Amino acid sequence: MRRTGLVLAALWVSLLPPSAKAQTFETGGPDAAAYGQAEGYPAGTWDNWYEKPHMVWGFSHYDSLVKTHTLPAAAKPWAFRRAAAEPELHYVPDILHLKDGPVLGLADYMARVPATGLLILKDDTILVERYQYGRTDKDRFTSQSMAKTLVGLLLGAAIADGRVKGIADPAEAYVPTLKGSAYGQTPLKALLQMSSGVAFEDAEPHSLFQDIHGGVDEGTALAKYRRATPAGGHFQYSCGDSEALATVVRHATGRSLSDYLATKVWQPMGAEAEARWEVDASGQEIGCSGFNATLRDYGRLGRLLAHDGAWEGKQLIPKDWMLAATALDPADAQVAPGTASHLYGYGYQVWVLPPKVSPDGRRLFALLGAEGQYIFVDPKTKLVMVQTSVKTDNLPLTSPHSETLALWLAVIREWDKE
Repeated sequence: MRRTGLVLAALWVSLLPPSAKAQTFETGGPDAAAYGQAEGYPAGTWDNWYEKPHMVWGFSHYDSLVKTHTLPAAAKPWAFRRAAAEPELHYVPDILHLKDGPVLGLADYMARVPATGLLILKDDTILVERYQYGRTDKDRFTSQSMAKTLVGLLLGAAIADGRVKGIADPAEAYVPTLKGSAYGQTPLKALLQMSSGVAFEDAEPHSLFQDIHGGVDEGTALAKYRRATPAGGHFQYSCGDSEALATVVRHATGRSLSDYLATKVWQPMGAEAEARWEVDASGQEIGCSGFNATLRDYGRLGRLLAHDGAWEGKQLIPKDWMLAATALDPADAQVAPGTASHLYGYGYQVWVLPPKVSPDGRRLFALLGAEGQYIFVDPKTKLVMVQTSVKTDNLPLTSPHSETLALWLAVIREWDKE
């Protein structure tokens, strides 16, 4: 197969409402039978929504299984432009085998990867919008750990609003119930970088979530964890660090995360649909997961990030915060690529790709969530790729062998050829 790029010369854009021709809706998908296609992708329960026969429903209806706060759609939703046709796109499925791997197209990707939705944007223009497994543009897809980045953005907003002094402050400066605890004495920067040094095992977070879903104040629940290593010295991906940050934002602003995000981001960026964020027994949002939104609204979020926090000329999240959050500082060796993960480095609650994988060493970053949730961002070209998924293999999201990463880097490379 010939290695061709994005064929864009014949594309024109429209501000008309989305049409059937502009989007692709498929009832099937890879291994659709195992995901319950014959049964209409059946609904699940809290006990089985994560199991394969119920995953398609569960990952697009998670907000019906839990208590949530609602972020209303904007009164006047902002409209994407839309390419008249999809670009031609080819990629090699493993970036470590670019010279000897098979060359595939977008149809191949959708046949190989269990994406429930795939959206590729160039700034204000939708290039690709596809859905599988009977999902549509009305479904709200759960974020998994992509929600962590929202918490990081809100801390930046709280600093700009004067509610938080700075990231050198310890968490206990804002949360009385953390006073004297390991999490309380941890600087906010270490929490942002998953470097608290607190012995919180992310693979077994059930005691924290059992506490907060049982009505225990989140600060009190977090205060029982003990320090294992000095703050700022060791990377350990941890829901606990995100939950501590979420608690700081709530206490510092006096507002729920949903309300603060709606005011700072969701409404100003013109979200077209309401979003829902999971809350615990006391009505506090889960800081490390549980956000639910439509594919295009995730795309709007990605576009905001591609503009370093600006939307149509208005700075919603401070630019200096966005630059610091998505950069790799050599002084922070514990979050460097190859240390935080085999490939990615880590910023402020967001993954950062190393310069070696981009065409010219440019800044690239990504929101990642379990089972294949991604928002990839290239601020230079304003390219964004969003994927929602029901992936069940054991390949880590941060693996250099990720086929989704390969597709994203192919989009960037091929755009650069134009």
